[in-house]
Amino acid sequence: MPPHAPRIVAIRTADYPTRAARPAWSVLDTGKLRTTFGVALPAWETCLDEVIGDLAH
Repeated sequence: MPPHAPRIVAIRTADYPTRAARPAWSVLDTGKLRTTFGVALPAWETCLDEVIGDLAH
């Protein structure tokens, strides 16, 4: 990681107040996008190395 990378600290959802109520477990369902337009998004793990590489430059 570059020397200027921020430190990431995990927190509980309850420790980050928001006005909107959030579900305990929420994931993006891309099924409608796939069935309507034939577009399949890759899993986030697939592109993680590429994104980290881009951020390092």
